[in-house]
Amino acid sequence: MKRSALLFALFVIGQSALAYGDGASPALVQLSNLLPPPPAAGSTAAQRDLQAVLAAQKIRTAQDMAAARADSERSVFRFADALGLTTQPAALPKTAAFFDRLAQLDKAEAKEAKEFWKHPRPSVVSSQVQALSKEKPDDWSYPSGHATFGYSTAVLLANMLPEKRTAIFARAHVYGEHRVVMGVHFPSDVEAGKIAGTVIADEILRDPQWQADYAAARVELRHALGLP
Repeated sequence: MKRSALLFALFVIGQSALAYGDGASPALVQLSNLLPPPPAAGSTAAQRDLQAVLAAQKIRTAQDMAAARADSERSVFRFADALGLTTQPAALPKTAAFFDRLAQLDKAEAKEAKEFWKHPRPSVVSSQVQALSKEKPDDWSYPSGHATFGYSTAVLLANMLPEKRTAIFARAHVYGEHRVVMGVHFPSDVEAGKIAGTVIADEILRDPQWQADYAAARVELRHALGLP
């Protein structure tokens, strides 16, 4: 299925109204209308989710844990390795500002869905889960906000830098999987974040209120990478 057809299907399922206000960002897309519900407590899918978290916990190394903790940061510069970017973040103010703005939007979008489903974190579901960070009691699990940011960042970066598309999406996959390694999200949370991030990025690419900042970040980033 082509990307445009997939996104169309997601929007038909949700039938969400995307009304733009007078602010700099689109209104919430209401992910709770677009995403499938998380696995029901006690279901086979929920059991598989938990077993996946426990399996990741069992095999994670010190290096894995350090990498996962580092990816707790919501920053486009976590993708620097995939981009081959060696320029310091301070030298890319337009890129930093654009993706910081994206992070704020992603967080608001994910929060709406989290509050709708109130799906508990892995460590709440099972005392066997040894999470590497302590989450707020009211910060629910589904969808993963970090995975949402990772995939919306990947879509936007891939459009800015199509030459590096494969490496960018491979990095987004690792960024999302690190939430399972951390023990703070289930695989279903990450998969929902993948869908959410894709939908949000598509909206940004079509929203006139983001175009100037997007174009400025694209030019700055391509220049830093020595691309035409």
